[in-house]
Amino acid sequence: MEDKSSDPRHIARVLAVQYLFSQNRPENNDGFVAFEVESLLQILEEEKYDKSLYEKLIDGVEKNTQELDQLIITKAPEWPIDQINPVNLAILRLALWEGFVSKITPPKVVINEAIEMAKELSSEADGSFINGVLGNIYNELKSQNEIQDESTDNSGN
Repeated sequence: MEDKSSDPRHIARVLAVQYLFSQNRPENNDGFVAFEVESLLQILEEEKYDKSLYEKLIDGVEKNTQELDQLIITKAPEWPIDQINPVNLAILRLALWEGFVSKITPPKVVINEAIEMAKELSSEADGSFINGVLGNIYNELKSQNEIQDESTDNSGN
C-alpha cells in the first residue's frame, strides 16, 4: 500500500477533519483550543496540502452539517449521532460530503480515505466502524440508484 502521508489531497482531508473536530468542541471545555489550518500545518510541519480541496471540504461540511447528519440518521440508524466519537463524526461528515453529496471524489475512494484517516486519527476499530457506516450508506444509495458504481478513479487519487 502506498504511503498517503505525503499526498496533498490526503493531508487536506486530515487537516479538514482536525479543523472540523476542533470547531465542534463545547465552548466551556477548559484547555481546548480550536486550531486554524496554519497552526495545524506548523504542528504537522507540513506545507504541501491541497488548499482548494481543504477549503471545499470545510465549506461544504459546515454549510451542510444538518443534511449530512440526517443522511447518517436515515441511512445508518443503528449509529445514533450523539453516540458517535467526535473524530469519527467529523470523518463521516467529511466523507459523505466529498463522496456522496458534492461528488468531488468517487465514493469508493472517499470510503478508503475515511478508513485510513480513522486508523491514523483514532484506532483500527474505528476504521472498521467508519467502513461499516459508509459501506452501509453506499450500498443503500447504490440500491436506490442514487449513485453509480464507479470502476475507474478520475479524481487524481
